[in-house]
Amino acid sequence: MDNEKQHIAIFTTASLPWMTGTAHQKLVYPNNITFASPSEQQVYVRQWLQERVSFSPGFSIRFYPAKFAVDKRSILAVGDISEVIPDEEADVAVLEEPEHLTWFHHGKRWKTKFRLVIGIIHTNYLEYIKREKNGRIKAMGVKFINSWVVEIYCHMVIRLSAATQDYPNSIICNVHGVNP
Repeated sequence: MDNEKQHIAIFTTASLPWMTGTAHQKLVYPNNITFASPSEQQVYVRQWLQERVSFSPGFSIRFYPAKFAVDKRSILAVGDISEVIPDEEADVAVLEEPEHLTWFHHGKRWKTKFRLVIGIIHTNYLEYIKREKNGRIKAMGVKFINSWVVEIYCHMVIRLSAATQDYPNSIICNVHGVNP
């Protein structure tokens, strides 16, 4: 058995306590909490975690540059966010909502940088888009773009439920469980 340590990087648009990163805090954190720096937010996240688990988590937290797109009500990555992981640590990447994280990706292909890229589909963006003006037409285009970027950037795709957009060769499995 190989005892070599594997690095797993989880990329998400939402930081614990599952709200969001530093991009647009006043809209998503309770009581208008804001952070002056990523390190200040990291202290908050670690404190929040330690209040809920009986051990001190030993993982690192790194933030990538992003902005909140008011029109899309979404956090969008700015630039090549895979650069926050050094190449020597680029073993496995888990992309939480890979279609969302890769709509505007600029940089090295995820499958080139990481040995394995797993995309986890949370949200059916097509349903949200269909509610907009000319939504059915927009949804057809987004469905194509989503399928394209997910196939380009992910080796494996896991959909949390059948209510999400269907992707070729994807599996449906709730890998997140339910928070009591």
